[in-house]
Amino acid sequence: MDKKGLIEAMIDAYTMEKGTNEFYTRAAANAHEEVARNAFRMLAGWETEHMDYIRYLYQALMEDREQLSFEDFKGRLRPQAVEGNIPVGDVEQWLKDYTFIDELGAIIVALRLEADSRIFYKKLSEEVDEPATRVFLEELMHKEEEHIKYLKDLRLKIEETS
Repeated sequence: MDKKGLIEAMIDAYTMEKGTNEFYTRAAANAHEEVARNAFRMLAGWETEHMDYIRYLYQALMEDREQLSFEDFKGRLRPQAVEGNIPVGDVEQWLKDYTFIDELGAIIVALRLEADSRIFYKKLSEEVDEPATRVFLEELMHKEEEHIKYLKDLRLKIEETS
């Protein structure tokens, strides 16, 4: 197993998950209505779960013999991109371009992020040669698919009641 390639994929994925978590957290703080704030808080929670998953795998792979503790790493990490490798500046512009006054607006932006992320992880998984790295990336892709399905179902439910 190419441990180095898997570790690099984990660090890259963690960085993007953290960037997405920070975006959703800021979006929740900027939302005007409680329903939109709650939607973004829920999405930020999903990203926290992804970060915890990656951390668990990373620490297991490193057998907890890290030179830099994971907490130190997490605190020093300054994401340049969110899921889907979208630059942080681009999604910050989304915050300026949209006013999230309702849950539907929040869901539309979240669907875009999650879909871009799914495509990104799928593309990466198809490009790597190392099986463990491919499995890791495919697992992240499947997590994004679950979020997309949830968001689509929620959007339909909201549209039906509007």
